[in-house]
Amino acid sequence: MDPLSIGMILAGAFVSAKAQQDAVAKQQRMARESQQRSLQAQNQATDVAMRQVQEFDPTVRKANQDEITQDLTQRYQTAATAAPITAQGVQVGQTIPGGTTDYLAAKGRETAKAAESNRNLAQLLGRIGSAGQLRRNESVAFGDTAGEIGRIASGDNNMSQIDQIGINSVTPSLGMTIAGQALSGYGMGKLATAGLGGAMKAGAPGGFANGRWLVGPQ
Repeated sequence: MDPLSIGMILAGAFVSAKAQQDAVAKQQRMARESQQRSLQAQNQATDVAMRQVQEFDPTVRKANQDEITQDLTQRYQTAATAAPITAQGVQVGQTIPGGTTDYLAAKGRETAKAAESNRNLAQLLGRIGSAGQLRRNESVAFGDTAGEIGRIASGDNNMSQIDQIGINSVTPSLGMTIAGQALSGYGMGKLATAGLGGAMKAGAPGGFANGRWLVGPQ
């Protein structure tokens, strides 16, 4: 046998196998990268969910409700202390010029009592309203969180589909495949024609020589 022909056949097989191995390695690398992107998306969604979960911690909820209570109380107090105006443009409860000392003193006491009552009422309304406002705020925040997680999941699914298309489209290198086939084919051709180009005995099986099929004499 021709060592050169055998060597070319083996070289061709090696090149073809290398092309296949490179394609598989590229698919595996792309699959790992896709998995890493998917894991990052999952971690991002988990972080978003955990931030929202922390908002339901009793300490955090109390701090949020206290802030809402203070805000509502201030609003109620502002509204309660604003003196109403009559149709004639005179503030209700305005001191009448020339009033007696007893009247003015009584008026001061009533004003102080009314202010204290308004403050207590504003604080009560603030506490009552804060619970409902806190729940409404939490509902809005929960909806926003769900929407953000949904967008992350949708983006991850789209990227996974794109990655899968890319992975499936990987094929062995055309150049290496052609080179491997050429080497193997040339080596096999040389091996088949080696020693078969001379005269053939009668009844001998045919073979390839000089690019054509030879048949022995009958």
